[in-house]
This record gives sequence, C-alpha cells and structure tokens, in this order.
Amino acid sequence: MRKDFLLRAILAVLGIILVFFAGLFVGINFSSVRALLFQNSVAKVSESSGGASDFETKGTDEGFEVKPIEEVIELVYGNALNRKSKQELLESAINGIISSLGDKYAEYFSKEEYKLVMESYGGTMSGIGVIVTLDSQERVVIVKVIEDTPAYRTGLREGDIIEKVEEENTKSMPLEKVVALIKGEEGTKVKLGIYRPDEDIRFEVEITREKFYVPNLFSEMLDDSIGYIQYINFQEGGAERLDTEIQKLISGGAKGIIFDLRNNLGGTLDDAVKVCDLFLDEGVIVTIKGRSEDKEKVDEYTAEKGKYVEIPLIVLINEFSASASELTAGALKDNNRAILIGEKSFGKGTVQVLHELSDGSGIKFTTAKYYLPSGISVEGSGIVPDIVVEQEWDAREDLQLNRAVQEMKSLIEALAK
Repeated sequence: MRKDFLLRAILAVLGIILVFFAGLFVGINFSSVRALLFQNSVAKVSESSGGASDFETKGTDEGFEVKPIEEVIELVYGNALNRKSKQELLESAINGIISSLGDKYAEYFSKEEYKLVMESYGGTMSGIGVIVTLDSQERVVIVKVIEDTPAYRTGLREGDIIEKVEEENTKSMPLEKVVALIKGEEGTKVKLGIYRPDEDIRFEVEITREKFYVPNLFSEMLDDSIGYIQYINFQEGGAERLDTEIQKLISGGAKGIIFDLRNNLGGTLDDAVKVCDLFLDEGVIVTIKGRSEDKEKVDEYTAEKGKYVEIPLIVLINEFSASASELTAGALKDNNRAILIGEKSFGKGTVQVLHELSDGSGIKFTTAKYYLPSGISVEGSGIVPDIVVEQEWDAREDLQLNRAVQEMKSLIEALAK
C-alpha cells in the first residue's frame, strides 16, 4: 500500500463529503424510518446543551387555527407593493416557523433540495465519479476514480490534476465551487482540462454525467495480517457492504481490523446500529431520549450476536468524526470492544428528524439527544480516544494510522501466544 496516497485520501474525505453529499443524516426511528439525525456542516463549532437540546412536553394549544396564515398570504399577494408569488410567501412562512425554534439544525428544503438530500441519503449522485482534494499548491487533484463511472471509463487516473472546468481555471478556486461546476444533471456534458504529472502531458476530455452509486467505504490489506476499512459515511445498506468487505479481508489473511471513521460526519442510525452489531454480541448500543407526537419518548437499541466479536478491532477518530461516527466509536469503546486512536471527536449528540411535506419539499428539526452505553451525551464534548495521536495536516505520513498499525500488530502477537 502506498501510505502517501492513503493519507491524501483520508485528508480528502471532508472534500468527498462536499463533492457527493448535499447533507448528511443519522437516522432515528421512533415511528418512521425516515426520521433522521442531521449532521453539522464541515465548519467546526461549539454546540451547547441548551436550546434545541432541552426537551419539554406541552399540551396541545387550544383554539389554534392555520387560517390566519392563509389570510396573510392572500392579503400580501394581492396588495403588497413588493410583489411575491404565493410559493415564495409560503416558503417564507415555513422558514419563519423553523427559525422561531432557535434550533441551528432546523432547516426548510425546497422540493428540488429535498430530492438531492434524499439522493445523498441513498448514496447516489449525478456527476462523473471522482474524489478530489486540493494539494499544497492549491491544485485540484483526483485522489480516487470510482469504478464503473464516466470518469473511470474515460481513463482519468489517481494523481491527475483538473486545471480547467469548461473554460474556468481551477487554480486557487474553492473546492466547493470546482465540485459544483463538475456536478450536473444526468446526460449533460462537462469539459475538463487535465494535467498528468507522471507523464508531463496536458489534454482535454469531455465527459457525459451519469447518475451512479457513491461507495461509502474503501478497504485494503495494509500488510499480510491487517485489514483496513475507511468508512466514509453511514447509509442504507452500508453495514451489509461492510460485512462483505470484512469477509474478503479475513479471507485474504486479515487477523485484525482497523476501522477508520476519521472525517466521517455521520449517516443513518439504522446503519450505525447494524455496524456496531457486527462487532458486538450483547450490550446497549445507544439510547435516544426526546419527543415524538407530543409525548416523551425513550428508545434503547441493544446488540444481538455479531459475526466478528473476537477479531481485534481498532477505530480511528478525529475532530471531524461526528454523530453516527461518535455513536459507533462510543458504543464500541463503552462495550470494551475496540481501542480508539486519534483525536477528540466533534461532539454532536442531538437528534433531528426529516419530514417530507405534501408538495415534495421537506423540513428537519431537533427532537432528541442520544446517549452512549455509559450514559453520557457527546453533545459539545466529543469522545477522547484511548490513545491520543495528533495529526498535522501537512504531515507527510499518517501518524494516526501508523500508531494503529503498531498497536494492532501487538494485539495480534498477543493473541498468537
């Protein structure tokens, strides 16, 4: 394995999230499989335990009517000097309700935005199929070409530099903007200017965008006995794919697994629980405390007998391991199933639900907190790993992974005695 590439790929995961996912969610199922736990944006912020995190049950308001909202829309639509469409007024009313919660995770999605969110939730997107990051010279470098995608079939390679998108130079351009230029509707075309450093050549390619599945994990053998899995986000069917990859690694000789949750901002709760279940045979995974249908609600998720309860397991986390990642790492740590290595995690422990409205738009807002098996909430505090290893962004080696490999070799040797 080439550790320099692996390090670049790991550090690029935050870019991956921006490339492929409009929003990331951790699912909570009180009564609906679409109840989700929303992940924070890439900016690291301090989250308090008050506000949207404090839950209080109140009775139904008597004499409540929706008609005044309809009356306001009709009056403003017909008489206001600054003319607005009824749709704009309706969206403003919804945004007003959402804003009144004082909940920084609450949000209204238009029909188009909601569709993109749900596509991301399912792990699909429309684009060309590359994972990119910015190098030290602020060039857009391809660190992964996803198999069976337009980019793969065109012949783009890891290490290629995207110098232009259409006629726009990408040098020093924000990664988000580059990604936005590359993505687009299925069937449309995008022209890229490519520089291939190892051959010192420049060329142009025109690629037709397609809709395809975005893999949520990558795996490989680090040596003859250690399997490595980078889990990018928790999504529908993720645990099943993880199970398949673990089986492949074990068949290839893996005697220990390094499970990398660094820069993983989250995903569905169901997947997080199922991932934990692969490695646990008993014990509490997570407890959810909040409100549903105007009633206090407590749900506890417990482990069933897992398939990989004995193989040594190390979990890597860092400051951008959030929500579902923290839930998984915390559950495995509290159940004495894994050693955590890296840096303190993000600290996101509140629960949001996502609801589709009748016109295809959607809303999300905070409804609960989740608690680790130890009873603590990670909200605002995060998880401190068992072994703290700081990783400098400009380091040429992956110090955290190196330490994980070192620890795993010791675990495997101890088992062999």
